[in-house]
Amino acid sequence: MAHSNPPRIDTPIAFVFPEYKHRTLSGGMKIIAVEDRTQPLVSINLALKQGAALEKVWGAANFASSLLTKGTMSRSAQDIADAIDFTGGSLNASSGFDSASMSISILSQFLPNGLELLADVLLHPAFAEDEIERLRQQTLVEIQQYLSDAGYLAAIAFTQGMFRGTPYGHPTIGTTDTVQRMSRQDCEDIYHLLVRPDQAFIAAAGDFDTDELVQTLEGVLGHWSASTGEKSSISATHEQITNNREAMHKVMLIEKPDAAQTALRLGFQTVGRENEDFIAMQFLNTILGGSFISRLNHNLREEKGYTYGIHSGIDTYKQATIWAAKTHVGSEVAGDAVREILREIDRMATEPISDDELETTRKYLLGSFALRTETPQQVVSLVSALEMFNLPDDYYQRYFAEVAAMTKEHLFTVQQRRFAAQNLVIAASGSVEHLRSQLGELGAASVVSMNGEILSS
Repeated sequence: MAHSNPPRIDTPIAFVFPEYKHRTLSGGMKIIAVEDRTQPLVSINLALKQGAALEKVWGAANFASSLLTKGTMSRSAQDIADAIDFTGGSLNASSGFDSASMSISILSQFLPNGLELLADVLLHPAFAEDEIERLRQQTLVEIQQYLSDAGYLAAIAFTQGMFRGTPYGHPTIGTTDTVQRMSRQDCEDIYHLLVRPDQAFIAAAGDFDTDELVQTLEGVLGHWSASTGEKSSISATHEQITNNREAMHKVMLIEKPDAAQTALRLGFQTVGRENEDFIAMQFLNTILGGSFISRLNHNLREEKGYTYGIHSGIDTYKQATIWAAKTHVGSEVAGDAVREILREIDRMATEPISDDELETTRKYLLGSFALRTETPQQVVSLVSALEMFNLPDDYYQRYFAEVAAMTKEHLFTVQQRRFAAQNLVIAASGSVEHLRSQLGELGAASVVSMNGEILSS
């Protein structure tokens, strides 16, 4: 396959993150506002600082979040859809392990209407039985579609190898069994755990005056007060999760009959956003597997022809951070592909990067980051991350300055610290018998069911 290079991006001379203002509603909820009058658009994200890691019934947070836009005490699901369609906007609710959120994007002229609708959907969900049954059937179909996907199966196996026995050790959508049993009470229970003003904040960007925005929010959410129940937090500590490792690679296998290809997931736990090495790790990940011209893609795609593409990234949770690579390869070369990935990780731990890799990656990261502040939705996402992970206000300016000043010498010290002697989770879906012969010598092998149970070791 021919090697292709992306267009070069000139390094921006300077970068200034959009100015934002902090406000607080009378009920205590924080507001982070970024005024941008260049477009008649507003993006609002109401974020909650807890998520599916708290749930006792797998999939409850995802299920309850999906129901928020399906009816309130005064509006039906159709009423909500009609109201948001009238404004030309969008209204969404979602949840992950560490957070849940409601977001609205709307023309600025309809902002008061949109905020009133957002507050109603957040504070007065109906959890109607007919909507529960409709969502149950939709979710079961969705799970069945996922279970037919080799990549999703590999992700189940990878999660069990990385997080089994911790609050992150299950699929956020739930399983067929948990969704079939999901009740209205389950939805209400997780709702009351997550939806609290003392766990909430609002990030807003777009065409508005901050004082007027706060006044409108005060009218619809200022009265919102915390329930009398105690705040909950996930039971496992950071140490318990990050110490969920063994002294050798874990090989996690999951059956996908008659698979012509093997889906692979490989990864290890690494440092989080608060660590001084995190930005350097993002830089190094871009070189290793985070771009089309990465080492992994060049090796497995262009040199060996094992895959159409491989990508790696750093996933951050509140209690853990992982580096992970994912790809699909021909089943006959699964073992060889994993060994090449391990070789590239070892090379990253033992060899400094080249001058060309340093400069190409610097320009790519600086240019692409500047592009991530072009729309209100992008700005809201970045500002929300600051609050969610307790990062300093100048974090993005620091990020930009650190990437601009990055040196090979500094990167190599991080490479040696963070890539050497890592014990990986290696997950694969396909014929278990075949995969055991291909991968078994790399570490202790376990077989995982589609529901995340360990069937054998």
